[in-house]
Amino acid sequence: MTPRALLAVAAAMVVACGSSSSAGSGASAEDTAFYGGTIQVNPADGATLPMSKIQEIKQVSGVKTAFPVYRFDARTGQVEAAGVIATDSIIASDPTEAAWSSLKTDYAQGHAIDADSSGEVVLGSAIADELKKSVGDGIDLPLKPQGGVAGHPFKVVGVLGETHTAPDRFAYVNITDGQMLLKDALPAAQGDQVDVTAAATAIDVYAKGGTSIGELDSLADQINEQVTGVNAIKPSRLVDSLKK
Repeated sequence: MTPRALLAVAAAMVVACGSSSSAGSGASAEDTAFYGGTIQVNPADGATLPMSKIQEIKQVSGVKTAFPVYRFDARTGQVEAAGVIATDSIIASDPTEAAWSSLKTDYAQGHAIDADSSGEVVLGSAIADELKKSVGDGIDLPLKPQGGVAGHPFKVVGVLGETHTAPDRFAYVNITDGQMLLKDALPAAQGDQVDVTAAATAIDVYAKGGTSIGELDSLADQINEQVTGVNAIKPSRLVDSLKK
């Protein structure tokens, strides 16, 4: 199966899992804030996007900013496609992205990752409870890596308060650590060809504050029309999947 087909299957499975876990409950206000305020952009083909796509996306009218993101299954370390995530996941992103999210989080313990750090992790409330971890504890990520790659040691510096949505199951690390995990996740032949410092598994896109979900959907269409090699997901698609 080609990398593109694998990502398509992964994306479908992720959305399906999200729909199943939320069946009958509808999308909460927290889910709508988290998934409805951001345009998630996947590679149209392959497992990664060049960082140069960020600048191309920023040229689309209505886009205010965009950030590289790395998403992995917390247990296996395998790359996860953007979409509704219903599993424990490792998320690597720019610490300043949190200020753009419509879902505001606070810290039950500790503090945010230092911008220039490595080996630090902030845990969501659910994954912290599941793993029985608190600030100051050590943890190896991924938890059960595949392919003979050992987990990497991290120190818990913060635990988020409960949000009742996906971040409760996330382990947040810095971008440099995300690039390290991406190197592990890529097949050996591909890993030798991809400069992980110049690639991301996805891009998060933001418009100005107060932009409606319908306007974000239209902006996603514009991104797909104007930027080659990307698949911008309409936020309404993600929110609607949680209502089924």
